[in-house]
Amino acid sequence: MSRVRALSALVLVLALSAPASGQVPMSDGGVPLVDAVDAGDTDRTALVDPFIGSFAPGFTNPGPVLPHGMVGLGPDTAEGPLNYGGYYVNNALITGFSHTHMSAGVFHGGHIPLMPVVGDVDTSITEHPAGAPIPGYASPFDRATEIAEPGYYAVTLLRDQVDVELTATLRTALHRYTFPPAPLSQPSDRHVVVDLGRTLKGLYGGEATLVSDGLVTGVVHTDVSGPMPVHFALEVDQPMGWTTLDGTQLRQGETVGSDDRIGLIGTPHVDAPVETLHVRVGISYTDEAGAVANLRAEQPDFDFGATRARADAVWEEALARIEVEGGNPADTVRFHTALHHAQLFPNLHSDVDGRYRGPDQRIHHDPDRPHYSQFSLWDSYNGQSALQAVINPDAYRDMLHSLADFADQNGGALPRWQLGPNDPGYMSGDPVIPFIGEGWCRGLVDDTELADRLEAQLRHLVDRREASWHDLGYLPTEHAPLWAQFEAGGRDAGKTLEYGLADFALALMTGEEDLVASSQAYEALLDPETGFIRPRDGSGTFLPEFSPENGYGFQEGTSWQYSWLAAHDYGGLLDAMADSDHPLSPEDKLDVFFNLPASGTVPIAWPKVQNQATAFGVAYYGNQYAPGNEHDLQAPFAYSWLGVPWKTQAVTRAAISVYTPTPDGLPGNDDLGALSGWLVWAMLGLHPAVPGAPGYTIASPVFPDAVIHRPGHGDLVITADGASAAGRFVQDATLEGQPLDTTWVTDAHLGLVPDAPSSQPTTLSLEMGELPSDWATGSTPPSASTDPLQAWGCAA
Repeated sequence: MSRVRALSALVLVLALSAPASGQVPMSDGGVPLVDAVDAGDTDRTALVDPFIGSFAPGFTNPGPVLPHGMVGLGPDTAEGPLNYGGYYVNNALITGFSHTHMSAGVFHGGHIPLMPVVGDVDTSITEHPAGAPIPGYASPFDRATEIAEPGYYAVTLLRDQVDVELTATLRTALHRYTFPPAPLSQPSDRHVVVDLGRTLKGLYGGEATLVSDGLVTGVVHTDVSGPMPVHFALEVDQPMGWTTLDGTQLRQGETVGSDDRIGLIGTPHVDAPVETLHVRVGISYTDEAGAVANLRAEQPDFDFGATRARADAVWEEALARIEVEGGNPADTVRFHTALHHAQLFPNLHSDVDGRYRGPDQRIHHDPDRPHYSQFSLWDSYNGQSALQAVINPDAYRDMLHSLADFADQNGGALPRWQLGPNDPGYMSGDPVIPFIGEGWCRGLVDDTELADRLEAQLRHLVDRREASWHDLGYLPTEHAPLWAQFEAGGRDAGKTLEYGLADFALALMTGEEDLVASSQAYEALLDPETGFIRPRDGSGTFLPEFSPENGYGFQEGTSWQYSWLAAHDYGGLLDAMADSDHPLSPEDKLDVFFNLPASGTVPIAWPKVQNQATAFGVAYYGNQYAPGNEHDLQAPFAYSWLGVPWKTQAVTRAAISVYTPTPDGLPGNDDLGALSGWLVWAMLGLHPAVPGAPGYTIASPVFPDAVIHRPGHGDLVITADGASAAGRFVQDATLEGQPLDTTWVTDAHLGLVPDAPSSQPTTLSLEMGELPSDWATGSTPPSASTDPLQAWGCAA
């Protein structure tokens, strides 16, 4: 949104109408963009601020993208090491407008950048020691003209006074450049640079072909743990002449190539006096024919207004999946922006004809369903995955098919963190298992053939783990010098906990008690002296070079932050902590971890201090909660297993407070929507705290009224009378009018029963107050060490 529009959104009051049936928007490739939900007349896209998270470490890009779109169009800025998302709100130069971006802490994307230029084009490159290369034609831009909203972006480039507007479909982008009129610029002075060999990660080789006067095709040969070519097809609405970056004329039918940087410059013919130039671009991970087919199917003309209107309509539908009323304006913007970010990823990977590139680098074809990639699995299982499975089950089912296909083409191995056709394997554990569990336990694996394939692939993951896991029941950590405890390394203690979570999710799917036992692997590392998860060597000796405030044995965290990573058996974990020799009880430890009462009484200031203590996710030391990373996102809900749910309510509200309607409004890398997915649930007052299980802990809703539309099932209506900034604490609760004295509810309790779908809504009613109460203090959620698997409500 523009700066003016952002202020308007903060004073806009939601007037949500009751849902009615509506037509489902379809892509030209037959992909349903959203399930049928009528957004009514509410302008929900006005409640989204895409600039939220564009200051490090959020790494979001404000460009126009459709839900799960293959094209991630947006501006790229320069001048620094923190440009993972391509755009950094503090930077002063725009280097181009490229077609792929992702909100994670790795350099990726920036493919096929375009840039309008007036006059001589400076194609020189300045290498940045810790960032993307900066081209000589980069331009300062006018922030006062910058507008970002779902499906649209606009800005004025100051050097040449060119107005840039962007919009998109699923697999194509449409650029509109308005050059200064004559005599300020002549057709021969107006250029479009296609710097296809320059990406956010560096310079790459490729090829480009002038197919006809208006069509240019090509490919850039990038690599992410394997080849990842990105093909494109580009057309302009005016006759153009094309040269290479060094000025060599490109003839029709001619192909040019390079092993390093490659690019083209297009210039309108002298008989093209119109100042406004439209460029449409289709991309494909398959081949040139796929890029051309995507372009022809989804962007058959240059009608910018119509494309922008369709993008806006798609986002209105997607944002209507959850309706909220009664929050303050800032909360409303935070919520809708999070709902927007949480639906950007995973991305389409297949072309309109169903073809896609697999991890075997072969071209596969699935005419029945779209194929997806960009699975940030280690991050997404703390809320985002469950959110997508509930509000967009058809797309989630297709994603499960995509994962199964990936494994079939990858020697049976499911990915850990899929990017394009490859698995770079970022982070640790087997997070794909709870991702699959979110769908499996909600009845989305309703195909016997798919179930058989997935089960075999899931067992293959477990079987191929390290021998020490199977022999010892945990992963040993090597001894290291004393100074090593001040470094994050030897991630095996944390990985042991990740495997345990995955095994429990698999146990829910299969019903196997052996997996329940292995899911409690934390027991092998729970130090009876300190009451913390402590690295252990292969002989069973706890490492003496251990301090829970430091990161040795853990990835991107400390033992203080990782020790809560066993939500499926919080009862057993907390009991074991209580039995240790540590002077603090588990509840006292949590109080220290969240710095209660400070974080509860000063909800914005102290959580900000906690988060910034990690240097925005770069350094992990100390004993404080790190809301900017995913390893301890479930920790606020541990209080519910201790019978003090009011503390869960206090600390979740404190954690919510670090998400602000500002460019620095994300506490960490959004990691393809993971943090945003967590925020959506937290603001609704429910959280799927056990990865892979269709159950929720009740926390502290921000909005007095919310409706979650669940396709194929009745709505979930959440009322929270008295919810406000001060009204954080649940006083009483009813479910369908019956008293509810527990913080734990499953999908079945909430009316989502896959085998017996009903269109009737289910109502969860909470009474909120300003003081803690004794509501639900006598009941705790289930734990793996004491409760049967049926308690988690899996529909397997």
